[in-house]
Amino acid sequence: MPSILKEKIVRRHLTVIALAGLPLVAPHTASAQSETPQLAVGAHAPGAAVKTLSGSPVDLSHYIGKTPVVIEFWAKWCPNCRALEPKMTEARHTYGARVSFVTIAASVDETPAQVRAYAKAHGLIPDVLYDETGAAVDAYGAPGTSYVVVIDRKGSIVYTGAGGDQDLIAAIKPAL
Repeated sequence: MPSILKEKIVRRHLTVIALAGLPLVAPHTASAQSETPQLAVGAHAPGAAVKTLSGSPVDLSHYIGKTPVVIEFWAKWCPNCRALEPKMTEARHTYGARVSFVTIAASVDETPAQVRAYAKAHGLIPDVLYDETGAAVDAYGAPGTSYVVVIDRKGSIVYTGAGGDQDLIAAIKPAL
């Protein structure tokens, strides 16, 4: 396994541990200097190579610049993500086709088949993508799961936030 991929996997596991509130001693391969900073509000949203749950490649740039986009970095084990599910559903019903909603499955310990089964059982949005290499996590500087990025139709980031108590309806309004 290439060292850069090993480092991404280590960083993701460290994020999982940190989100769980467990004590942590970081290995030398996950230095603070290697972390990608979060994108600031006003920055242009980047593309990133991810896959559909059936394994087809897709780039996030496919979604950017057409309609406003809401991207959630998600994992099925994440309690904050579960808390956001009804809020995502409410936002989808409120904004309909005026906004694209994309979920990025960003957990290294979940297969596309597991994510697909969960998404189907819980009625998640149709565009659930799989970040196999960590490209989207790195491009957006996602600090962990339940991280939401709202992008306006010009491709500028208008909101970032994390946690299960985000007001997505209000976060999306500036993107319209």
